[in-house]
Amino acid sequence: MSRQYLNEKYCVRCNRKTVGPYLQRHYDLLVDIHNGKKMHFKVLDVSCGNGRNSEWMKSLGHDVVSLDMVNDYGRKCILGQDKIPLPAGSVDVVLCNYLLMFLDRVERNQVLDEIQRVAVPGCKIMVELYPVKDSFATSAEDMVVMQKEIFDKLSWKKLRYSKGKFIAENV
Repeated sequence: MSRQYLNEKYCVRCNRKTVGPYLQRHYDLLVDIHNGKKMHFKVLDVSCGNGRNSEWMKSLGHDVVSLDMVNDYGRKCILGQDKIPLPAGSVDVVLCNYLLMFLDRVERNQVLDEIQRVAVPGCKIMVELYPVKDSFATSAEDMVVMQKEIFDKLSWKKLRYSKGKFIAENV
């Protein structure tokens, strides 16, 4: 393991070097395209890991704020405790990939409340979860229950929803 972790939990996906396939495949749901041109967005990458998704979004011209509990990439932020260091209503797209299953219910709710605070109307969010033994979703069934709780807490419009993943819009 190349990274030190605050809570001894480790996402095996953090060492991957290429953009996440779900993000790449569904990028068009996250951004508006007007007359064939992509718009510039303020993107929040919550729990950015090694920055692979942040770097890809930057390469597409977006302004990206990257947060992680380890400050080897992006800004250090203790997710589930700290406020997201952005003003209210300032984010167009939120990437929340492979984080929420490592947070307990109180921590998840704090992160989701902060996402609600910084999201503009029309903001889109991408959430990815997976079951892992050192998380709060140790089985596929736990993950599905957690995913529903997260989606219900946000109460955003469903754009895409499948097992362990969803994209939604703040309406």
